[in-house]
Amino acid sequence: MKSKLLYLLVFSFYFLVSQPSPAQVYHLSLDSCTAWALEHQAAMKNALLNVEMARETRQAVFTKYFPTLSLNAASFRAANPLIDASTANDADNIHITTHYQGVETDITEAVRQVLQYASVDARLQMLESGTLLSALAVQPIYAGGRIVNGNRLAELGVQAAELKLAMTTDEVKLNTQEYYWRVVSLHAKVATLRQAMLLLDTLERDASAAVNAGVIGKNDLLKVRLKKNELQASEIQLRNGIQLATMALCQYVGIPYNEKADYRFDPVPTLPQFSIFNFQFSISSDSRTEAQLLDLAVRAADLQKKMTLGESLPQLAVGATSFFQNFMGNGMQGNALLFATLSIPVTAWWETSHQVRKADLQRQQALAQRNDLVEQMALQNRQAWNEANEAYTQIAVRQQAVDLARENLTEVQHYYRAGLQGMSDLLEAQTLLTQAQNNLTDQYITFQLKLFRYHQLTRQQ
Repeated sequence: MKSKLLYLLVFSFYFLVSQPSPAQVYHLSLDSCTAWALEHQAAMKNALLNVEMARETRQAVFTKYFPTLSLNAASFRAANPLIDASTANDADNIHITTHYQGVETDITEAVRQVLQYASVDARLQMLESGTLLSALAVQPIYAGGRIVNGNRLAELGVQAAELKLAMTTDEVKLNTQEYYWRVVSLHAKVATLRQAMLLLDTLERDASAAVNAGVIGKNDLLKVRLKKNELQASEIQLRNGIQLATMALCQYVGIPYNEKADYRFDPVPTLPQFSIFNFQFSISSDSRTEAQLLDLAVRAADLQKKMTLGESLPQLAVGATSFFQNFMGNGMQGNALLFATLSIPVTAWWETSHQVRKADLQRQQALAQRNDLVEQMALQNRQAWNEANEAYTQIAVRQQAVDLARENLTEVQHYYRAGLQGMSDLLEAQTLLTQAQNNLTDQYITFQLKLFRYHQLTRQQ
């Protein structure tokens, strides 16, 4: 009894272990994929870092409004004193004579004897070692407007980085849409193919029974089986495409791909969701992020001109300095002073006038480029509208083609059962329906992408 119980436990354990574990199911919606892409995409991370760098640059330029303070310390020791002065009397080289009432008297010897007892020998040595401590503070009062305009340029840099972040966000969203709907489209085509396979399974059973009964020849049965093989090969290709497309989507949005997982996606949008094509056409490009970025480029060129002009304007600053020194060996001694400086770059006016002219030409160039690109963006808006409108109109055309193909298949089936049409006609009708359904799926996806792109360009929600 115990051996039977042990055998039952071992068998149960083996049965549980040998059973394949159910695949983990992941439901990937378009919104969740977009959120993951915006969080994990390298382009988004770099764009966010660019915004942070621009803000740091703005903070760095803002410090130019405040005084600059520098602390200095110096110490030295010379091999020989920097100042060495000495005086000495040389009695042997002295020659002195006097004249009194026409009589010349030589008193050299007497002076020499005196100097021997009152000689002067002096020596001065200075600056053999020393220490200097100083502090200098300078407050710019006027720098030709370059500090103010430099801060304005830094602010434009932050705005430009934020606009580029918005452009990167739009690009990531659009790419996510393309990756996502590609996978959805392939799944829809597999579903369409499976429906065709069900019909072929029914035809194969009917044809096999008819061949066994001697009603039809084996040729029709072979045609059905050949068509089934063709659809099976197509299904293999589609499933391989689904795997690659799913891997590409996971890589783009930044989630790990698991080959054993079961990924579920939203269904293909159907026509009732788009039955009201109610967004308004807008040809204006003022709301385009690119247009705002071009406006910033014109403003930056104007500020750059003012910055160049500031190089030839007077510069005024005030400051204070204090220092402590010990050069004489008698301890640290300090002093302080206030000062003001006025600098007028007279000789720079000539060169700066040409630099200002060059900056003005660059501003005109930026303005001309801005106007040209804004006009091109208006054309791009029109093209996006036309493509979205055309894609929407084509949905009805594709839907009508599906209805006609389905009606044709029904008619051919009736005629086939009545013996008025052959198996080739029936298989061809099924192929036409499959193609029409795939075309409708592609058209849904195309319209979804065109509509999303138009909303991005015109900032319509």
